Amino acid sequence: MAKSSRENEIKLAFPSPESALRKLLAAGARPLLDRAFEDNVLYDFEDGALRSSGRLLRLRLVRGSALLTLKAEIPGEHRHKLRAEHETEVRDADALREILSGLGLAPVYRYQKYRTTFRLPAVEASLDETPLGTFVELEGPPDSVDAAARRLGASNGEFIRATYRDLQERDAEVRGTVAGDLLMPRPETHDPA
Repeated sequence: MAKSSRENEIKLAFPSPESALRKLLAAGARPLLDRAFEDNVLYDFEDGALRSSGRLLRLRLVRGSALLTLKAEIPGEHRHKLRAEHETEVRDADALREILSGLGLAPVYRYQKYRTTFRLPAVEASLDETPLGTFVELEGPPDSVDAAARRLGASNGEFIRATYRDLQERDAEVRGTVAGDLLMPRPETHDPA
């Protein structure tokens, strides 16, 4: 099923998955999807044209499905991360990889995480366990995202609008290292990449 929309979201950092879960449940979050491993690969042209133009092309493998997503920045100043998003399920991920390669696109970045999805009033809340730490992504209408963040005890100054790739690159710069792929250290049983 294809989906096109405007994505409005923020991330909030938590010290652990357990603390994030406690806050979500105390705020009245209802489980939507159980914890699942996600393997995400970003594609771009050799010259980085997609990234330099504020676009992202991602192939996500999760729960035995493959999703292709194109995101594009929406110009202007926004208090949340705001993007145009077009997404569709892909029946044959291997064939899609060949198509992307034939168009001159290659994998440029891979990131993995465990995600558990919840519902708060008018907001989807995703508890993400990443090699960088634990985050809760809140996605929905702007005022509802703000209200959900307050229910989780966060203020506007704690809103993270960066992508996981951006966060990893900042972390690498501080450490004086090179940011490579963001992979889980020892993945549990999960969908094959």
